[in-house]
Amino acid sequence: MKMAENALTFLDVSAGYRHHKVLDSVSFSLKAGEFVSLIGPNGSGKSTLLKTAAAFIKPLEGKVELFGRDVSHLPPRERAALLGIVPQKLESPMAFTVEQIVTNGRVASMGLFRPATSSDHDLVERAMIYTDVLAMRDRFFGELSGGEQQRVALAMVLAQEPKLIMLDESISHLDINHRNEVLQILLKLNREEQLTILLVSHDLSLSAAISDRLILMQDGAIRAAGIPKDVLKADLLSGVYNCDLQVRQDLYTGALQVSGPIEGQKRLSPTGCRVHVIAGGGSGIELFRRLLLEGHRVTAGVLNLLDSDAEAARALNIEAVFDQPFSPIGAPALERAGRLSEAADAVIVSHVPFGAGNLVNLDLAAEALKQGRRVYIANGISGRDYTSGKLATQKVEALFNDGAVEWESLHELLTVLHENQK
Repeated sequence: MKMAENALTFLDVSAGYRHHKVLDSVSFSLKAGEFVSLIGPNGSGKSTLLKTAAAFIKPLEGKVELFGRDVSHLPPRERAALLGIVPQKLESPMAFTVEQIVTNGRVASMGLFRPATSSDHDLVERAMIYTDVLAMRDRFFGELSGGEQQRVALAMVLAQEPKLIMLDESISHLDINHRNEVLQILLKLNREEQLTILLVSHDLSLSAAISDRLILMQDGAIRAAGIPKDVLKADLLSGVYNCDLQVRQDLYTGALQVSGPIEGQKRLSPTGCRVHVIAGGGSGIELFRRLLLEGHRVTAGVLNLLDSDAEAARALNIEAVFDQPFSPIGAPALERAGRLSEAADAVIVSHVPFGAGNLVNLDLAAEALKQGRRVYIANGISGRDYTSGKLATQKVEALFNDGAVEWESLHELLTVLHENQK
C-alpha cells in the first residue's frame, strides 16, 4: 500500500459520550513517520481523542482519516493493519499466558482460524525480546505487575506490525529502566522504519526530548501544536495546567526542562494572606482547595445551608457564615459575614451565580473597597446574573469602576495574591 502523506487526520471532529461532548471541533494531522506527544491536564480529552481515532467512539461531527481513509469505513482487519493501541491498562478476562497475549497481536494478519506461521512466531518472539518479557512467556498475564502488563501490551502491539502506534499513558507505570528501554524501542522503530507514534504523556520534559512535535490539549480543544520550544511556554503551560510552571533550557544538553512550584514551597510564608470568599453553587470548592494549599487563611460566606460550597467549607474547617436554604440572605448572617470580611486582607468573588437571594453578598465586596482592601471578582458576571434588571451586573461594574480587579483563571488569581504578599 502506498503510504499517504498523513498518517492521522482530524477534520473538525467533535466527539464524546452520550450527551456529554468532550472533543470540540478538533483539527490536526500527523505526518507518516512523525513522533508526536499529546499533552495536557487530566480531563482535557486526550484519551477520548485516541478512542475516536481508533473508531471506538463515533464522531458527533467531522471526520477522522487513517492514512487517507475514513476510519469509520475501514473493516476491523484493515484498521488493525494500520493502527495499534497500547491502552492505559490491558484487561484479559481469560487466563492467557504472556505468549498467548502477544500472539493475539497477529490475529488481524492470521485470521481467527489460520494457524500461526514461522514468520508469525518470529514476530512474536522479537516483540517479546524487545520488551523484555520473553522470560515470562509462560506466566499468566493476570499474575504480572502493572508495569510488566504494560510491557506485554506493547509487545502485543509490536507483533501486530501496524503503521501507527498510539500509547495512552502506557509508560507511566514502568520503572525508569524499562521506561527508557521502551522509549528506545519506539524511537528505533520510528527512525529506522518510519513507524508513526502518538504518545499521551504527562512528563512534559520527556515529551520535549523525544518528540518531533507536541500537541497541547485543554478542555477538549487543541490549545497549541508545534515543535517543543514553541509549545512549552511558561505562561501558556501555567494557564493550561492552572499552576505556576517554569520552563528552562539545560545549559549543557539544550533540553527543555519544565518544573512546578513545589521547589519554592519551603520559601513561601506558612500563613499567606487572609482572604474572604464569596461563593455558592459549587463555585468555591476548587477555590477553597487551592487557596488553602497555597497557605492562605480562608473565610467564606454567606453560604446557604445544603449548598455544596457550604459542605466543602465545613469539610475543610473553613470559618464560614451560613443561612437557611431556599431563602434570601438575612441581615444577621450578612452582618456576621461582614465581620469576617473586615478581618481579611482581600475579598474574592468566585464564579457564583447571583439571584435576588444572594445579591447582598456583593455589598461585602463594596464595603471592602471603601475600607481600602483588595477585591477580586471572577469574570463573566453577565452570564450568571439571574436578577431582575441585571442588578448583579450593575453592582459588579460599579465595583470595577471603584478599583476591583477582574480574574479569569485560578492561576491568574493566585499569582496576583502571591505578588501582593511580597
